[in-house]
Amino acid sequence: MSFRKKILTIFSLMILGLLFSCAGMNSSSPSYSQQENTEARLKELEAQNKALTQQLETVQASVQSLNEKIEAMRARMEAMKKARKSTAHKKAKHHRKTKKSKNSVSKKPVTKKVAQNKGPTPAKKTSVAPLKLYHEAYQKYAANKYKKAAETFLKFVNLYPAHPYANNALYWTGESYYSLGDYEKAAQYFKEVVEKYPKGSKVPDALLKLGYTYAELDQKKTARDYLFKLMDEFPFSEAAQKAQNKLDELY
Repeated sequence: MSFRKKILTIFSLMILGLLFSCAGMNSSSPSYSQQENTEARLKELEAQNKALTQQLETVQASVQSLNEKIEAMRARMEAMKKARKSTAHKKAKHHRKTKKSKNSVSKKPVTKKVAQNKGPTPAKKTSVAPLKLYHEAYQKYAANKYKKAAETFLKFVNLYPAHPYANNALYWTGESYYSLGDYEKAAQYFKEVVEKYPKGSKVPDALLKLGYTYAELDQKKTARDYLFKLMDEFPFSEAAQKAQNKLDELY
């Protein structure tokens, strides 16, 4: 074999070796590509699992909050039911006692007394008419003159304690002091509305403002007591809904 043939043979062997090497690389590349795809898919699934876990925790927190609110409402409803049962029981007991006492009283002949006509009772003389004085006080309140408004409303209450607007005047006295930031005096007059005019139209609002006032005084337990009292005694009033919102804040 000549030198030229040897060179050609060696060169041919080298080419064949290169071809086999390339074939080996091509055959192994799919496995590397498949491994990369698998790893990428695993990372994607891990990210999705983490996101779902966070969503689940958020939902669980919301459910827990709703359960707490439901339990609070259930407790209030139970308290209202007990209060109504107690009131109904007292009324029935009073009715039975009244009926028994009426039946036990012996019938006596009724003697008619001729009333002496003493003439009409003179009305209490004042320098200012009731409604004019009331509107004067309210105009001062509307003009943010709370101190003067409180004084005028109190003047009305002192002059006309039996007037239909007396409980309103007392309530607005409390509102005037509330607006001044004098919460102690505001609480005093809101309490007087409830105590002096228990059947007045401003009682629910006075109880609500007592809750607000004691919350401002940082006496949260007392504030909650008045708000619960409002919801128990006037559950369908507009003030009761505001009381619920305030209770949510306090809790």
